[in-house]
Amino acid sequence: MFCPDCGSEVAEGRRFCGKCGGLLHAGAASVDATQAALETPVQAAAPAPAQPASLRRKFTYALVALLVVLGGVAWWWFHRPAPAYKVQDPGIYPFQGVSADGKTVKTGFIDADGKVLVSPQWDAADSTPVLGQLVFCNEGFCGVSKDGKWGFIDSVGNLAIPTQFDLVGPFSEGLARVHLGNQVGYIDKTGRYVINPQFSGGGEFHGGIALVREDGGFGFINKTGTFVIKPQFPSVDTDGFSEGLAGACSGTSTFMGVVAGRCGYINGNGVFAIKPQFEAVQAFSEGLAPVRINNKWGYINRSGNIVVNPQFDSASIFLKGFAVVGVSGHLGTIDKQGKYVLNPGQYNLLAQGRVGELLPVSSGAEGIGLITRDGTWVVKPSKAIGGITATLGKVFYAVIDTVVPVSTSGKVLAGWYRGAMLDSLAQDIDNETSAIQSMRTLIAAESSYSNAYPARGFTDSLAKLGPSASGSAPDENHGGFIDATLASGTDNNYQFTVAIPAGTSTGGTNFNYQLTAKPLTGHFGRTLCSDSSGAVRYAIEGQECTSSSPVETTLATGQFQTTGQSQTTGQPQQAYIDRDCDGTEDGQPGTILKDLSQQNMDEFSIDLHPGCFSGYILIPQSWEYYRMQATDSLQDWWLAYKWYVSKNSSSGQRPPLHANDLLNMTHGSHKIRVQGHGRLMFSRLPAK
Repeated sequence: MFCPDCGSEVAEGRRFCGKCGGLLHAGAASVDATQAALETPVQAAAPAPAQPASLRRKFTYALVALLVVLGGVAWWWFHRPAPAYKVQDPGIYPFQGVSADGKTVKTGFIDADGKVLVSPQWDAADSTPVLGQLVFCNEGFCGVSKDGKWGFIDSVGNLAIPTQFDLVGPFSEGLARVHLGNQVGYIDKTGRYVINPQFSGGGEFHGGIALVREDGGFGFINKTGTFVIKPQFPSVDTDGFSEGLAGACSGTSTFMGVVAGRCGYINGNGVFAIKPQFEAVQAFSEGLAPVRINNKWGYINRSGNIVVNPQFDSASIFLKGFAVVGVSGHLGTIDKQGKYVLNPGQYNLLAQGRVGELLPVSSGAEGIGLITRDGTWVVKPSKAIGGITATLGKVFYAVIDTVVPVSTSGKVLAGWYRGAMLDSLAQDIDNETSAIQSMRTLIAAESSYSNAYPARGFTDSLAKLGPSASGSAPDENHGGFIDATLASGTDNNYQFTVAIPAGTSTGGTNFNYQLTAKPLTGHFGRTLCSDSSGAVRYAIEGQECTSSSPVETTLATGQFQTTGQSQTTGQPQQAYIDRDCDGTEDGQPGTILKDLSQQNMDEFSIDLHPGCFSGYILIPQSWEYYRMQATDSLQDWWLAYKWYVSKNSSSGQRPPLHANDLLNMTHGSHKIRVQGHGRLMFSRLPAK
């Protein structure tokens, strides 16, 4: 045998190699065994079986399919319809307040807590309806006007684009519509013209294109001003494209952005994707659009299929999953399956509630509040609210003597009642009304006192106007002209005082007096004042009440009043009309109750009190289009209105309407006849 380490021959039976000392039994083998191992052929590993050709083909097919899918996804991504424009809560809201000079009422801006961000200094702020909601400020800019010209401020109040345009719209996708004379163009956020004024009308950019009017037809341009759809349609939904489609008709535009005729929906190439087959259409929102068939409204999807059968007298677009619909003079809400969420008549929803996500509700004697479209109360009913004109985010605009912003927490953010909470404000307003009557009682008492005691003239003591505590006969120290409560100086949470102004006494005889009434601490209301002229006046917010303050014009039943804020004087516009009880519609006496045709204002209101009266009001001629809204909706409330020939409309008239039937109306007539009772609000709209 041999040593496995050194190869030396070793005698059989030895355990170690004699030459190297290596262990022999751990792996030593005989020469024969070793040789046999060396001579044994080594078998090669069997080759792997060949892969079937079908598996390779399957892999190739899968790869091709994946590429096709990815390509389809890429094509859809670049050709997908633009999402519907969503109105965002800007966090900055317009309000009216006294300007720095203390003489005029101007427009400023506040946040949702009422903090003044921009002091009142502008004549007006732009507001534009977009897809069922009002846009005041957008993309960090707010449209403002001064001396008849419009520009833009940024969110902190800096004048970013000087006032130089005749009208503006909100910024949308980086561009804003501006008007110079009768022509419309578009500017960027530096104020530079991107598209020169050249169109006779225009809308905002949505999805990279904007609706414009040229040569009497409507078409669409891109952001370079190039027509992507030539102006070929006589009528197009004013919201333009929404979710990749735009309503287009062969007829003409009507109220509230609805278009009439034989209508359908065009795609981005100007081709009817949903053929003209409807009487009227509105914009797509959340995948559905209202359409009218046989004078009833229903809803279709983007394929043109009817999803909710036509059954409603009126319909709005969907917001947050719900739409407002009208049936037989009552409003309710539905979900996307057409099921009622709020049954028509379940709540007395006000017609102007279609503007915004929240809905104004009149609860009769309890007042007006706000609910969500599925019926959750956000603002409990308050008798302080006379109407709600718009909602936006955390703020809504309520009629509380004037239109003021109110937070959804119920806090009044501007106006005479700034800081008041709605749950207690109604009582404070009642107190103010009582205080006005008390002021008139005191005026009469002062007159009676001076007549009874001419040597004394007017008195500087409320106690002298009151009764004697002992019940003795009236004298100059206790005239008995007012009751003991008013003579104490405190009544209905108001403090009353009287004084004799300096220089108005001669020889102990007083020839004038100064009455003042202020709400007690913790209560809200206007400060009132009067003197020997007999006029009750009220202090403008932030000022003292003086003989030059505005006159309070609360009227008796059966009278008519209009109010509005003049942008030139800052004083309220007022007008009255006598009774017209002969059953005719001749408007006599007082055919023209007020001529506002030359006034520069953006809104005014009309309060119609119960009684038989009627008359005309002339709308400012600068208003090419405007909205008329009803803000009261009592059961016995009714309104008749007519509009007559003017430069923007043909002759026409409408029958009397119930408040719930009265929608927001936009038209061009400048001569309006009104009759009935309730409150109307008129506001200027941008030119179409």
